[in-house]
Amino acid sequence: MIETLRARARILMWLVTVPFALLLLAAAILLFAPIWTGRFSGPALIFNLPMYIYVWAIWMVRQALRSIASGAVFGQVVPRLLLRVGAALFAGGLINVFGVTLLTRLIYERGAYAVFDGAAITLGVIGATLVLVAQLLAQ
Repeated sequence: MIETLRARARILMWLVTVPFALLLLAAAILLFAPIWTGRFSGPALIFNLPMYIYVWAIWMVRQALRSIASGAVFGQVVPRLLLRVGAALFAGGLINVFGVTLLTRLIYERGAYAVFDGAAITLGVIGATLVLVAQLLAQ
């Protein structure tokens, strides 16, 4: 049973690597292409800010799967994973709803104070819930 879990974690680790690598490539292109072409856009950088946090969450999932595949105790890995992913989802949702609009307003002196984005709010709520569940599992 333990070996099956480790084998599945190893397979999932590599499956998670594919979207992580693609998102990391997209993030790098979105970050560096405007600089290379000379068409740097501050708003584009601000609007893509939550994506970098979500990429970090995917990396944390990959790291947890790698730990499980290499023999780490499942009960020690999962609370840490849930805490990190939950914090990333909560921060990404918060930045998406408030941070992007407030940064845009601060830099360009116009815009809203918040934006209603159902997906970002859902991710934020799920992230906060994962943080609470992680704390319960850690006890």
